[in-house]
Amino acid sequence: MAIVHHQRPSLASYPIWLAARLSLKPLLTYSPINRFTLAALAFLGRLAGRQRPPRSVAVEHIELAGRPTELVMAKGPTGGSTDTAVLYLHGGAFISCSPGTHRPITASLAKGLGVPVFALDYRQLPQGGVGTSVHDAFEAYLELLGERGYRHVVVAGDSAGGFLTVKVAELAATNDVARPTALALLSPLLDLDLGTRADRTSRHDAYLPMRQLEVLGPMFDWGPIPFTGARRAADIDPTVFPPTIVITAQDEMVEPDSIELAGRLATAGRDLDLHSYPWQVHAFTVPLRHREGRESVGLVVDFLADAIAAAHRVSADGADSSTVEAV
Repeated sequence: MAIVHHQRPSLASYPIWLAARLSLKPLLTYSPINRFTLAALAFLGRLAGRQRPPRSVAVEHIELAGRPTELVMAKGPTGGSTDTAVLYLHGGAFISCSPGTHRPITASLAKGLGVPVFALDYRQLPQGGVGTSVHDAFEAYLELLGERGYRHVVVAGDSAGGFLTVKVAELAATNDVARPTALALLSPLLDLDLGTRADRTSRHDAYLPMRQLEVLGPMFDWGPIPFTGARRAADIDPTVFPPTIVITAQDEMVEPDSIELAGRLATAGRDLDLHSYPWQVHAFTVPLRHREGRESVGLVVDFLADAIAAAHRVSADGADSSTVEAV
């Protein structure tokens, strides 16, 4: 198991962490969660999607498996593979955010890997519970492999999107379809029942409050599509995991689950890298506004590029073997 503890945080890290602690954490802790606030959060997510995308990418609004999706592609020649795509699943506790709020990270993946990135606008609360979100994510994955003809699909996600990412890997194995080429998990939520864990705390997290997960927990099981399978990533058969990279903020509320998953995958001989950064806020990789954000995305791009290249080598070796047998 490769866990890299990064030291010497940038000077920008401290004011970002303190600002989140002093302003965002109280707001999230004491804001009510009801249908009105959920609808307001959905509206804000759509509003954020109206911002202009980075100049280096083109964003096309399409449908993927019946859901609105942003197709993000680098402008100009990329040299990337034409049979490879990334499915990106945004975070937001299953109640907020959208593909538009996550354009910095999807644009960086599109530019760095030279492949199209499909950012799915999956159903969230109150429109549907987590079972519905998982359904949308897996159907999108199936369409990329099937109708759209991609041979290699990387799945990536942050926070709640990280949970959806591991569920896609689980469902691919359960349904006997090609597993993802690689996974990228950014500050992932890996335990759907984390809010009920008496042994866990959000005391050291910059802005995530445990008490709100306690409120959201029962809502996660709203329909219309029931939740099935493992509720904790650590309970998923480790052999279904492809090469996986995890980025966490040191001591954030969700980090212990990433460490547990890393241990299980290491025991099973799976390929997983975990990078932990001190003095960072939850999902710090997404905005890319300081050194750690840019550095961590660079690590993700390098890891995924290596996994994609390895998958292509395996495909080429298989094709060569088939040719020899035919002769």
